[in-house]
Amino acid sequence: MNALLRPFRILSWPIWAKLLAGFALAVVVPALVVGVIVQGAFHDLNRRYIENYVVESGRHQAHVINETLTHASAALLDFAANPGFTRQINLTNPRPESTAALLQVTLLRSSLYVKARVLDAEGRVLVQTGPDALIATAPNETDALTFSRARQALEQGRAATITILPNGALEIAQAITDVRDMPGYLVVTLDSARVISAHLPLGGNVYNAYTYLVTSGDVLVIFSLPETRAAAEQSSASAAVARALTGGSGVIEYRVGVERETPVIGFYAPILDPTLPGSVLMALVTEVNAGALMSQALGYFNGARVFVMIVGPAALLALLALLFHQMFGPPIQQVRRAIQAMTRGDFQAPVTVADRGDEIGGLAAAFLDLRAQVRGLLDDLEARLAARSRDVSATQAVSRFAATQRDLQTLMDEVVNLIVQHFPQIYHAQIFLVDNDRQYALLRASTGEVGQMLLRRGHRLAVGSVSVIGQVTQLGQVVVARDTTVSPVHKRNEFLPDTRAELAIPLRIGDRVIGALDVQSKQPAAFHPDEIAVLETLADQIAIALENARLYQESTRRLAEIERINREATRATWQEYIYSQRQRALASAAGVPTGSDLSELRRRAIAEARVVVGEVTSHGTVPIAVPIRISGQPLGAVEWELPAEMVDENQLLLAQELANRLAISLDNARLFEESQRAAERERIVNAIASKLTSQTEVAFILETAVREIGQALRAPQVQIRLNHSNGDANTADH
Repeated sequence: MNALLRPFRILSWPIWAKLLAGFALAVVVPALVVGVIVQGAFHDLNRRYIENYVVESGRHQAHVINETLTHASAALLDFAANPGFTRQINLTNPRPESTAALLQVTLLRSSLYVKARVLDAEGRVLVQTGPDALIATAPNETDALTFSRARQALEQGRAATITILPNGALEIAQAITDVRDMPGYLVVTLDSARVISAHLPLGGNVYNAYTYLVTSGDVLVIFSLPETRAAAEQSSASAAVARALTGGSGVIEYRVGVERETPVIGFYAPILDPTLPGSVLMALVTEVNAGALMSQALGYFNGARVFVMIVGPAALLALLALLFHQMFGPPIQQVRRAIQAMTRGDFQAPVTVADRGDEIGGLAAAFLDLRAQVRGLLDDLEARLAARSRDVSATQAVSRFAATQRDLQTLMDEVVNLIVQHFPQIYHAQIFLVDNDRQYALLRASTGEVGQMLLRRGHRLAVGSVSVIGQVTQLGQVVVARDTTVSPVHKRNEFLPDTRAELAIPLRIGDRVIGALDVQSKQPAAFHPDEIAVLETLADQIAIALENARLYQESTRRLAEIERINREATRATWQEYIYSQRQRALASAAGVPTGSDLSELRRRAIAEARVVVGEVTSHGTVPIAVPIRISGQPLGAVEWELPAEMVDENQLLLAQELANRLAISLDNARLFEESQRAAERERIVNAIASKLTSQTEVAFILETAVREIGQALRAPQVQIRLNHSNGDANTADH
């Protein structure tokens, strides 16, 4: 039954059949259709002609005015740079008559300028001339708009400005310097009638179009023909003016008037400031009253309007419109609303026309499939973005900690804890380091109670063993066991029975593998390629941090060892020096003895390596002991007894500084004495050697040697014995 009724259901027809039926019905009212089509075509054609006219006219006017302003600015610049003008002008001692004559003869000869004047740096008019007479007065234009803008522009590095005054005058100011390099300005007033007004009339104006210009900035000036002044003032705040003032150019339709009741078609273009490239000076708009043109177009169809008023064709037209609207309008509107809702994030807007059998139904069904796919993609993208944001946050947290931690064990313990905290799919993390023999990977950090238990047991895995850690430390590559139940490289740990996926990443310093970062998850296939890439980056940062911490600890240890060796060497050197002086200690005193026993104070200062202050004595003095330290090794102490009222922080600092200087002087003196003794030894050895080398017989050499050595060492007896292989000996005594 449905198959028999299907051809009679209009909604099931294909679109071409519906259009064919509609066109067949439209043949009944050919006159109406022709009239409407012709009227619409005439209106559209007329509109296109209007737009073409205003565009061509407006572009020509904008081009001419821009070219004229550019020429005026360039001509003024050329004149100001002319050596003849530069030699003539003198801003300190002006010559008004000759300068004005020069301006009149050369500059004002151009039809673009009507007046010129020369200002000094303070705005005083030194010379001015116009079409009537040469004037040599000196009024002050300090507060004038043109001078203010010219001085501001010069401060910004621009030599020229163009200013539109409230009275509609255009003035160009050019910075100049006279023969003495004194600054000033050459200001000319443009002939607005020739520069602007002469270009406002439109040729072949059959559409009653008109052109006007509106300035930018705080001063609003409108240039227009007198007969179109009122229309220009109504449109001065239109969208066309606003777009032109931003540098745009084009044609648009908009409404003007008090209540925006008048539709107009307007072409807009910017008039550029020739002194400031890219800056808009004025907006040029060419407009036509679109409402009047529509009425004019309808006037050609007075007879057609009578036909349109016939009741029958009007009713038939309404019926056709309703039919087409019901067939195509509501379903298309429904799909459109669903699309708009999807752009706002609503994926639940109803689409009930998907079961239609025609193309619109197919389009709706395709849209539903697309919407479902987009929703899935968005959900997946949001999940991935959330995961990446979490991974980046985790990496930053671990990196910040690793960059500031210097203790190796603390660094590893905190890093594995941070990994477990920030990566929800990881429930256990640990760090292995390869031993010096590269035989085993030793567990150095692990999370949780299980990790502490493994650390206490000294958990280790052989490098190259059948385990994730063994393989990664041998190969230096990432090893993943996506499912531990079937993975051949996973070695089951009885303390971690919940592990279903394991990932190990090598910790590398250059080409050397120093260990591995091992993370484990309770879900199989938990580690996706993006997460592995993030963890690889994290492992590289951990390896660098571990190496930095190791190097820091090693450098700290070596520095402490060097300091210890220096202290011991300093102590041994001074002990040897004091012994060489045949004394148990070196001491010196000055001042009045008080009889105070400062031995305990001295002992504390030497033992604690700091300034020690004693109690006030019966003499009203305060004993002070300051250690004498060389290379960090205390060698003795300086003791003072100062009046109690003089002891303060400054005195203690002074005492410490004096002790430090004393230590440096003592060490320098010791070094000097040692160098002197070394030089004396070298001299004696050289002298004896020179006497020995002058002898050629062994007996004389031996006698000379024992004599000179005895004298050098001040020994009462010196004996040299040479043994032969048979046991006999030759001796020399002294």
